[in-house]
Amino acid sequence: MKVKIKKNCLVNFISTLLCLLILSCASSSASCTTKHNVSPGLEIPLCKSTQALKNGHDHEVHSYNGFTLCYRESYECAEWVSYTLTAEEVDGTFPRSNDFREDLNISTGSASLNDYRRSGYDRGHLAPAGDMKWSEGSMSDTFLLSNITPQRHSFNDGIWKQLEEQVRRWAKKYGQVVVITGPVLEKKSSAYPRIGENAVAVPEFFYKVLYALNADGEEMTLAFIIPQENFSGSIYDYAVTVDEVEKRTGLDFFVSLEDEKESLLESEVNAAAWRKRNSPR
Repeated sequence: MKVKIKKNCLVNFISTLLCLLILSCASSSASCTTKHNVSPGLEIPLCKSTQALKNGHDHEVHSYNGFTLCYRESYECAEWVSYTLTAEEVDGTFPRSNDFREDLNISTGSASLNDYRRSGYDRGHLAPAGDMKWSEGSMSDTFLLSNITPQRHSFNDGIWKQLEEQVRRWAKKYGQVVVITGPVLEKKSSAYPRIGENAVAVPEFFYKVLYALNADGEEMTLAFIIPQENFSGSIYDYAVTVDEVEKRTGLDFFVSLEDEKESLLESEVNAAAWRKRNSPR
């Protein structure tokens, strides 16, 4: 909860933010579908762009089929990608499109395919293709390079993949899960290793922040920060508080929650509640 806005301004904030996302959709070359089955204050974190309600040189918010992201030009990657994954969407049948391509919506230009060639890194998804099988457009949009970061293959195809698969199981279990994910950009961009002519930053850590309602309608959050080098054990060894992710990323999550509820949910590591066996909602 690094940055706060007054709760009596929240309705205006969310309404204006929705307009921003709709305009972003309208300017996109694709026909994007923005889902509003949860409050935007749960799905969209506060960053410099969403606070100012406008895009700047180093913070650009754009909406795509099924997800929204904020692109950081100085790192040449997104600092967050957010979406709500439903049980029905998990059962989607559209195959991987593998149409990796530059994102022409980014005003300063996104990373390019050449940046990743012979780099030694996978083109690692933030919004996973496996979460976007519910439409041809949503699947294709995950292969925009604004949604991609350099990831070691052992990480991308290992513990990160395991976490993505677990999120899909939780979406089936709870009906829907709010997902916010990205690299931990806690250093100046010049401090990171780079790949390609566009100098794409190679993150050291990645995070995932989750929100869901259990079978009793109780709110739950869970967060992870995982290094892409020298990781071991299970995903639960990397469970942290949402507060910890906020501290390291400078973002503010779940701003539409009441302050007391937000403080409680974001200060706990309640992995046991998510792992509890119970019937789907």
